[in-house]
Amino acid sequence: MFAIFAVLIGVVVAIQSRINGQLSVELSNGLAAALVSFITGLALVSILVFGFKQEREALFRIFAAIRNKQLVTWEVMGGVLGGFFVAAQSAVVPQIGVALFTISVVAGQTVSSLLVDKAGITPSGKQKITKPRVLGAIATLIAVAIAVFPDLTNSEFRFLPLTFSLIVGVFASIQQGMNGRVNVVAKRPLATAWLNFASGTIVVVIALSIDLALGASVAPLPGNFWVYTGGMAGLVFVAVSAYIIKHLGVLNFVILNIAGQLVGAVMIDWLAPAKAGSLNGYLIFGTVMTIVSIAISKLYEGRRTNV
Repeated sequence: MFAIFAVLIGVVVAIQSRINGQLSVELSNGLAAALVSFITGLALVSILVFGFKQEREALFRIFAAIRNKQLVTWEVMGGVLGGFFVAAQSAVVPQIGVALFTISVVAGQTVSSLLVDKAGITPSGKQKITKPRVLGAIATLIAVAIAVFPDLTNSEFRFLPLTFSLIVGVFASIQQGMNGRVNVVAKRPLATAWLNFASGTIVVVIALSIDLALGASVAPLPGNFWVYTGGMAGLVFVAVSAYIIKHLGVLNFVILNIAGQLVGAVMIDWLAPAKAGSLNGYLIFGTVMTIVSIAISKLYEGRRTNV
């Protein structure tokens, strides 16, 4: 069941990417679009958290745990890393392209997920680096590379932005582990999500302020309502992932979530393509390869368990 949730919120991430991408085009500024997404998500989760007693109590448990040293400072910084991811994406993608950024982030995520699980950062405890887990991570990276292959020809290889993208992927995995630890204390994923959106919003505000000070501009807010729903999708992702991460571990979550993102991308490009040729054989094959690799990995692990 938790695996299904991980795939489903991967589909949600794909939908959010389309929404925020369109908002970024209409505002002519990726950071401004990210800020709108964070603010709308923060507004929604604030209504839910402060409107219900159980959610407020969960948030207060987090603050109490920080005061009592049950949670150390770095464990509640997941939202900061989320904001950093968005800011980095806006800065790096124009330099190396979406395809190369995506592969770099996935590479950083999959490798660091193995290490995060081994270190026991998540509530699920320490997990050994086994052959099926390594092969699953490699297969996922190859599948994503195949899926975005047509766009790689337009990507420009630059060492520093590429390295930065890898680091962003590493931070993304660590963020999942952090959120899982916080949610063990909160026991309510909406409270964990509120902390993420609040701290992430601050990071994006700072990044956008620097961007504007350097001469960037922002177009007027668009009138179509749907481009403001990215924050809602982000809230679903953060809340659900914080809850299920302890049951899956970071690597399994990342692989399943990437599979969901690819499935979502295929669905979106089929039903509402952003441009002609968005849906192609590379994307479909990469998606199928990811799903098959997950199935084989789970089957292998199941046989090892039964031996």
